[in-house]
Amino acid sequence: MTRQTWTAAVSALLFVIAAAIIAMTPVPFVTYSPGATHELLSPSGGEPVIAVEGLDTFESAGQMLVPTVSITRADAPVSLPEVLYAHWAPDREVYPREYVYPARTNATDVRNREAQQMATSRADAAAAALRAAGISVEQIPMVQSVASTGPAVDKLFPGDFVVAIDDTPTPTVAAVREAIEKRGIGQSVMFTVRRDRTERVVAIDTAASKTQAGVPVWGGNLVMGYSYAPRIDIRLDPALGGSSAGLMMALAVFERVTPGDMAGDRVVAGTGAIDGAGTVTVVAGIREKLASAERAQADVFLVPDANCNDLAAAQTGVRIVSVGTLEDAIASLDLLNDPANEHLVKGCA
Repeated sequence: MTRQTWTAAVSALLFVIAAAIIAMTPVPFVTYSPGATHELLSPSGGEPVIAVEGLDTFESAGQMLVPTVSITRADAPVSLPEVLYAHWAPDREVYPREYVYPARTNATDVRNREAQQMATSRADAAAAALRAAGISVEQIPMVQSVASTGPAVDKLFPGDFVVAIDDTPTPTVAAVREAIEKRGIGQSVMFTVRRDRTERVVAIDTAASKTQAGVPVWGGNLVMGYSYAPRIDIRLDPALGGSSAGLMMALAVFERVTPGDMAGDRVVAGTGAIDGAGTVTVVAGIREKLASAERAQADVFLVPDANCNDLAAAQTGVRIVSVGTLEDAIASLDLLNDPANEHLVKGCA
């Protein structure tokens, strides 16, 4: 081997080693790619995904899909080749890691946050759907958590509705707090709570707040919850998190508890966060969710109005329908079943 050949061989080897090191070195980015889709109207494992008690239920010939996004986990590395591929691929996106996962965020924090968002989304979706169906929904303070060493432990439980304090109605979380703060530390407060559709009175001796001197507390957290006569259980894959399935969960509940068939024989996919009043708001990963819907052969893709700009350059055979509320989504699907008025359905053009 000549000196020149030897030099070339060593240089090539060093180049390969350097390239391998660069390829394997983690870079501070997160990739988004199309994820799985989850069907809401068909049974899963022999059980309905939307389980309803206390109301007549109705079947649909179509499907309603929740498309998802596959996101790099908070504890997973990303290589430079992965980032470059995601940057150029039309159905993938790349974001700086700190944009998605703020500093000192770990995988457990992310899972807990997304699980809480999903729990809230389920509750909001069910409430919005029942209201759209004309069923009474009451919004009242609800126990979210109870401190393990606080005065309410083993007396109040998550899901309890706080109807009154000392026989005074408490329609808001603020009203509960104000009623308790009028009492002295160590005094007994009478909570009227609704649990399993039965009201009961629970006595709790207040304790001193650890953060506000001289303020009595009961030892837990409250949020505004929804109380209604039927039972609605949305049994999506527990691994799913976040709030972007809200719109489709609400539509599926509405489809189950009302006569008619909005979906018809279509495969309807969609995304969007929703509140208890039925307002649909912006979500992330819209292009990846559209790609997921395409792979599932969806006919229709429902998106929040605020996400239309994200799909300005999208080329797809799926009909994109833009909505601002649950009522918009219901009306749009009804119009799609009416050939004479189908042209009135709003898109993202």
